[in-house]
Formats: sequence, C-alpha cells, structure tokens
Amino acid sequence: PYLVPVGVQYIYNTVIDELQKHPERRFSFAETGFLWRWYSDHGDFHKHNLQKLVKTGQVEIVGGGWVQNDEAASHYIDIVDQMTLGLQKLEQVFGECGKPETAWQIDPFGHSKEQANLFSMMGYTSVFFARIHYLEKQARLQNKSLEFIWNTSEDLKTQILAGAFFQDDYGPPKGFCFDVLCGDDPIMDNPDLEGYNLDQKISDFVAHVKRQASHLRSSHVMLLMGSDFQYTNANAWYTNLDKLIQHVNGNVRNVPLNDICYRDFMIKTTYASSNISYWTGYFTSRPTFKRMIREASALLQLCKQLDALADLGPEDDADVETMSRASALVQHHDAVTGTAKENVTRDYEKRLANAMKEGEIVINDYLKKVYPKNKDVKPPQHYICPLINETLCAPIKNESTFVVTVFNSNSRHMSTVVTIPYYSKQVMVRNATGDRLPVQLVKTFQVDSLNSNDRAPYELLLPVEVGPVGYATYIIDNSTSTRAITPQFATKMTGKKRAEQPVSIENQDISLLFDENGLVSSFTDKTTNMTHAFRQQFFYYKGMMNKSQPSGAYIFRPDGEPVDIGKAQLEVVKGDLVQEVRQKFNSWISQIIRLKKDAKHVEFDWIIGPIPKES
Repeated sequence: PYLVPVGVQYIYNTVIDELQKHPERRFSFAETGFLWRWYSDHGDFHKHNLQKLVKTGQVEIVGGGWVQNDEAASHYIDIVDQMTLGLQKLEQVFGECGKPETAWQIDPFGHSKEQANLFSMMGYTSVFFARIHYLEKQARLQNKSLEFIWNTSEDLKTQILAGAFFQDDYGPPKGFCFDVLCGDDPIMDNPDLEGYNLDQKISDFVAHVKRQASHLRSSHVMLLMGSDFQYTNANAWYTNLDKLIQHVNGNVRNVPLNDICYRDFMIKTTYASSNISYWTGYFTSRPTFKRMIREASALLQLCKQLDALADLGPEDDADVETMSRASALVQHHDAVTGTAKENVTRDYEKRLANAMKEGEIVINDYLKKVYPKNKDVKPPQHYICPLINETLCAPIKNESTFVVTVFNSNSRHMSTVVTIPYYSKQVMVRNATGDRLPVQLVKTFQVDSLNSNDRAPYELLLPVEVGPVGYATYIIDNSTSTRAITPQFATKMTGKKRAEQPVSIENQDISLLFDENGLVSSFTDKTTNMTHAFRQQFFYYKGMMNKSQPSGAYIFRPDGEPVDIGKAQLEVVKGDLVQEVRQKFNSWISQIIRLKKDAKHVEFDWIIGPIPKES
C-alpha cells in the first residue's frame, strides 16, 4: 500500500530545533496523540526542551484532544473520553501552561452545536474550523460573519467564539507554501541572484491579505501557514516566513505581520462543498467498523468501572489505558467516519481487537478479586465473543458446562433477555444461588451471507436480572445427562398463509401486525389500546459514477430516487421469552423484528451485505 513519505516525529524534531535557535518564532501543535508518542520516545533532555518552549509561549497547544474527532459519527461519551485523555496528558506534562484555550476542529466534515457546547463547557474560549456549507460560506463572506459568537445551549446559556477560515481549506495562501511537499517557489530576496521574486511575492501576499480583510469585521487577519504533514523541514518554512515578515513590515504600510499563536489572535480579536457534493456518505461508510468502535467503547466504560470499584492496581490501570488510547484514536475524523485507506483501517481494527483483549484481562482480574475467597474454588476464565452477533462463540463450542456473566454498568436495575450461541439440544441453566431458570431454545436464522460452518445451530434465550452497577452469573450445563429441549423451529409464512391469517407478534405491552408483503404495518400500544400505522422498508440508492464528483466514502451523490427492495419472505418464532419475525428480502438483506418479554420497545436487528456492487 502507498504510504505518505513523512513522519510527525520529524516535524517535532525540526520545529523544536528552530524554535530554540530563534526565541521570536512560534508554533502551534494540535493532537495530543502525536505529541504523546513523540514525548514517550524521547529522553529527559528533549522533553525538557519542549516543556520550556510551552512555558515561554513559543509553543501553544490548540485542540488538545487525543485526535480531532468527527462530530457526527462519534458518540458524545467517546468525544468526552478522547478529550479527557488528551487534556490529562497535557496537564501531566506541561501543567497549567499546557491547557488549550482554542479548540481546533479544522478538518472534520461539518460541525455540530453540541460539539461547540462541549468545548464551551470544557473552558475553551474559541473554536476554529474549515468546512462549512458552501452557501453558508458565501453568505458569511458577504456579510463579514466568518467570525461569530455561537450560542451553544439555550438551557446552559453557554457560548463560544467561532471562526470559519477564509479559504476552503486550512493551508497557506496560494503561492506561499514553503514545504518540501509543495511546489511553490521560495522567496528570493537577493536582486543579484537568478530568480529574484521578492517584489512579486510581496505584491501577491498583500493582495491576498487585503482580499481576506475585506470579508472580516476585525482588523486582525489570521493566515494559516502550514498543512497536513508539513514542517518536516521547519527551517525552510521559517526562513521564508522570516523574509516575508521582514520585507512586508519594512515596505508595506497598514499590513503589519506577526508570528503569533492562536491564543494571541483571539485576545486581539451539514457540510457541502458544492451543490453536488454533500459530505454525508461517511455516515454509513464501513458500518461494521463503526459497530466495532461502539462495542470497544462500551467495554472500555465497563472496565473503567471495574478497575475503580475493585482498585485493581497498576497492571490493570495500564490495560485500561491501552483501551482508552485505542478508543480515542478511532474517534479521528478519518477513522470512525470510515474514510481511511484500507491498510489504515486494518491497523485501527487491530488496535481495537488488541484493546478488547486487554478488556478480557481486566474483567478476569476483577472477578478474581471479588470472587468468594475459597482456595478450592476459582472463578472460571472468561472470554469475550466478538462475533456473537453472527451466532459464533468458539470458546464454548465444545464445553459441556460453562459460565455466562452479564454486567450492568448502568445505575438502574436491568431486566432483559440475552441471546447466546448454543451448540447442543441439552440445556439446564441455574443462577448463582442454584435456582433453575426457564429458557427458550430456537433454531438459528439461516442467512445467505452468514454461512460459516462454525455458526451455532441454535440460540439460547436467557432471562437475566442484574442490579445497578453489578453483575450476575449463570451456569449453563449441556452435558448428555441434562434433559434435552426440543428447539423451536421458525414457522415459514408464505404469501398464501399471510393472506389467510395476518402475521402478528406481541408481548404484554406491544403488538405488531404484518401485511401480505411481509412488512410491518401497524403498532399497538396495549396499555392504552391505541393502534398506529407503522411502516418500515428497505431502500437502496444507485451511486453516481460521474468522474467529476462520484458518490463515495465521503460524499453521498445518488443517481436517481431510492429503489424499494420490495417484499420479504417471513419466518415466525413465538415463545414465552421472545417472539420474533424473521424477514428475508434477498441474498444480502435480512432482518429480525423482535419483542422480548416485559420489554417496552421493539428490536430491529438487520443484516446487510455484502452489497452486490457488480450488479
């Protein structure tokens, strides 16, 4: 795979070197994840140099999160977690001097009010970004409102100074990129040498500044001198910037230049890039990766609780730290969005998988510590089954007896039915006090896209009761001495059967009715005896393949109206714990609509893919 031939470590090395040589120079670093990696790889001498630069103000930290998180696909808990991780590291290394005042969201694909509200509540005074809707951008340029006060919460009365960049990106003005990755000419200010261009450079630069200033209310103009992976040769940048500052300040009136940080600047003062380029494609890009991120986050929340409740110690603290970093990393606006290159995504997935293994360690260490002290009885080894949604759990496949532990990280009691992949018809389930529990054994839903030989033939439906911030243990015995249960097979409902007798499922509070096409048609609230028309269908869009702007991972551009998938084949399962309708639309779209006993909601568990892109 193609890799960008740069490294952030070289940016830190060369920038720090240049700043030490010239105290008047400034630089701003953003993502703490990169900073921490550099800091961890260097000795005390280099660490002290960076700390000194931050203390004197030559280096300013902006943003401060582990990454620049996406504002649409990231869950707010994950946003708070990744910001917390980054800010904790900055405080640990730099103390109060490392506390950012400027939020830096320059690359995420659109911006939310709640993200700005979070920044305001965290104490940030301003937030900057580059990507806003092209029509809003035009309007703000015309009425000079690129910088504005954003009222982020009517309830909390919070607000923050927001600034959208003048250009449509976060790079330097055209012709003034002095990086090895750019092709712009350096400033040649010696008239005796070939290529002298100082007069033209100053003229072009001043014209840009005046053009930008004409769209601002403030008399201070922010110029962004840098971009992705730049400053691996900081000397080239600073040499040209010094020339620019010197000659503009010496020859041009009313356009004073200063090398300042964003804190100094602020003391003084659905995203679409065109009508065919709406950046909403990433809402659904790499959906399985998005699910993996959510699962890793949920496991992280649990492990943080267990680590704190049982005071597990430094080794488990380190495991939780590994999980925190992995979860924070994938909140990046090119990670959780699904827009990263294939090899980068594989690396993200590897990090998450390793982090979830660390979670297993924390869970087992917790159970060892809280398990009743009996030298003859030890808690069994626990495993996480990451493919349980595909009815796969290898650790229990050949076990005659195994333990299932259900955790509840919420502050309220949990009563539900959990689904466990099951490999036998023999089953007996007891809780921790030895009481035998009623269960439901059903035949696994056969889906074309899930045809692995390792899939469990059955699903065990188990009623669980777990107290607030607690756990419950269940012993499952499938030995040959255990009484066999006849598994429930789904009843296939053909179109003729559906016409003769409409399909319905219900629990004590809810009833769902399905029509002759196999689609849900109505919802009845049995507590009020009110029935509502209710419809759920699957559609798909054909993507525009136009070369100028195709539909893709970032941008959603459909070619025509959505296409209705149509009718569904139905199977129905009705038991004491769960009733469900299994819909099969075609080889790549299936769904289970499920009602659990005592539940006050309906579950829609759909399976989509692989999408037949060739057809």
